[in-house]
Amino acid sequence: MTTRTMIALLMAAAAMPTGAWAQSEAPATDTASDSSGDIIVTANKRAERQLDVPSAITAFRGTDLLDAGYTSLKDYLALTPGVQVSQAGGGGTPIIRGLTTGTNLGAIVGIVVDGAPIGPSSSFNLGGANSTDLDPIDLERVEVLKGPQGTLYGANTLGGLISYTFARPSLTEVTAIARGELSGTQHGGTNYSVRAAASAPIVRDVLGVRVSGYVDRPAGFVDNDVAGIDDFNRQRNWGINGSLRFEPSANLSINIVGFHQRVNQSGQDYVVYGADRKPVSDLHYDQQLYNKYRKTTDVLIGTIDYDLGFASLTSVSSYQKVDSYIVLNALTFNAQLPFFTLLGGAAVPPGTSAGADAQGPIKKFSQELRLASSGDGPLQYVVGAFYTHEKARTSTNIVGFNEDFQEVPTLAPAIGFGVNDTYKEIAGFGNVTYKFGEAFDLTGGLRIGRISQTYNQTFYGSDADAFNSFLDLNDLPPVPFDTGTTRGSETVKTWLATARYHFSPDGMIYARYATGFRPGGPNFAVPGLPASFKSDSTENFEGGLKSKFWGGKGTVDLSAYYMRWKDILIQVSSGGLNAYTNGGRARVYGVEGALSLQPIDGLTFSGTFSYNNARITEIDPLAAGSIGVGDPLPNNPKWSGSLSADYRTPVSGDWQAVVGATAKFVGQRHAALRSSLVLPDYLMPSYALFDLRAGLESDRVDIGLFVRNLTDKRAQLSAAATSGINEVLVQRPRTIGVAVTFKY
Repeated sequence: MTTRTMIALLMAAAAMPTGAWAQSEAPATDTASDSSGDIIVTANKRAERQLDVPSAITAFRGTDLLDAGYTSLKDYLALTPGVQVSQAGGGGTPIIRGLTTGTNLGAIVGIVVDGAPIGPSSSFNLGGANSTDLDPIDLERVEVLKGPQGTLYGANTLGGLISYTFARPSLTEVTAIARGELSGTQHGGTNYSVRAAASAPIVRDVLGVRVSGYVDRPAGFVDNDVAGIDDFNRQRNWGINGSLRFEPSANLSINIVGFHQRVNQSGQDYVVYGADRKPVSDLHYDQQLYNKYRKTTDVLIGTIDYDLGFASLTSVSSYQKVDSYIVLNALTFNAQLPFFTLLGGAAVPPGTSAGADAQGPIKKFSQELRLASSGDGPLQYVVGAFYTHEKARTSTNIVGFNEDFQEVPTLAPAIGFGVNDTYKEIAGFGNVTYKFGEAFDLTGGLRIGRISQTYNQTFYGSDADAFNSFLDLNDLPPVPFDTGTTRGSETVKTWLATARYHFSPDGMIYARYATGFRPGGPNFAVPGLPASFKSDSTENFEGGLKSKFWGGKGTVDLSAYYMRWKDILIQVSSGGLNAYTNGGRARVYGVEGALSLQPIDGLTFSGTFSYNNARITEIDPLAAGSIGVGDPLPNNPKWSGSLSADYRTPVSGDWQAVVGATAKFVGQRHAALRSSLVLPDYLMPSYALFDLRAGLESDRVDIGLFVRNLTDKRAQLSAAATSGINEVLVQRPRTIGVAVTFKY
């Protein structure tokens, strides 16, 4: 139950009478590239060149991200065709090929780190709002797999997958890197970040260790005259990472990695906009309360690879704990709290304003064991088994805050909902490829999983009885204070079929059919709504072309797709309460591509583009107030793309000069489903952003100057209108800075 939707539904009740980088995923080795510079990928859980992978994938080396100054998910996904990031009300929600309903239910895009799924699988734990975002100082690469990935990666990948791979310790040499960045934001303050990593062998060729960490301090740029705070939306983020690599023999490799990460946004980048899509006051959010976000993540992952000769056996184990806390403005409840006082609720002190929070820890264990064939024979296979167990207690509360943003004890909370849930999944999967010669092959895949869940909801707070009294006055059933434990289970199957044909060693066409799903489960206990909901799912038909040309100076990657989304998971209201239902169907189709050219030594041009058409095609009668036939899917521009140019030339000794520019374009988008009566829509206009960079590079030191958002554009990135005002998350204003990197 998302915070914003809870506010809206409780309110309703109370109101009743680049493309320059190669594309794909890389293996667990010391390098992400082969001798030709191609990224080596494991999208199919085996090592192969990106040019040979029959699906749409974009990958970024961690070093390239650092060089470009891209340190967060939203930075580099902006250069990925067909991908957007919604940042409303949490840490960020990746949207691949337009697949979203605009609310933060269970995740639609999966996240894996070193092959282990990170984040909640259950739809009750705000998994769609809190995607994991890792610092590039820790990373070997990041891969974005587009389209459903259910066969190899399981739940919550019906839209696609983002895969992080950590840089592993070196067993042969000591390496180190440190980077510092200092910048100033127009209309705001001074930003700085420091990040460093070091790796060294403990026993040469046998045992190595790597440690890394970062501190990131983006300054604020939004003022709040009501709260009397300038630049209130500053952030305080940091993280540490440690890994151990042990290879006692040529056949056995063991890698253990753990990381701790804290995200602390004292205020988010919201500005209040009017119905004319212009700010009420530029770079101002003049409200007593403002949105806050904190998240702590602790993860431990162990990977064992053993070469059996005929095949490779891999075990991936993980344990994680994620604790998040979100506070949102709840303006609509400012009038409701005094009304509940008349029905026996707590008194409301003068100067009190209502806020909504969502919080709670999630603990998760996962284990995967798989066997992948070796060699280059005509028959290749990957088979495996997967298990996960997740336990969470989350809460969504309406809380009274005083003028100093401190909780009023008697209204902490006024109304609250607690959810205790568990999620267990066991699955088996397999892919088989048969090569009909060197040029043509076919692949088939299947995954069968059994999912079991338990769910318990509690209702509490100083105004809980008053709220139920109000419902009684309107002949509505009361909210149960404890629903008891309900259980649900389902068996889910996903499929994969691909065909690929190499018309040259560096050129391929492919066709792909794949499915994915998001788990169903037991439902909130709401009269008139089903006791459970089914998993929603997608099936994707895709064709593509990948090739090098012009003697290797150019690369092209094109794909076209048609996707069907059925049993869409939607939040609906009945009797003043909200629950889930399978709300209907949508269809999504589009074309996307990336092109790179190197006409002369040192000069690279690259571009990406995406056209996406995503609309609701059918609705269930239960979801009529939340969704409508013909509604465009939210946060989804029909057109988007990017252009970039980079030039490197020697200047003196081992120094070379570097200059570059990037332009990004995003078309207009809806913030919510257009027909929704619960979540009001807001139409965000199109925008274009421009970045410049220049510097000097050498083997040991890089010095770079940069300008981000050159034209100081107020790009509207995300929006929400639930609180009765248009809260628009805007692009950081023009930022000018310098970065220095030391390498050893």
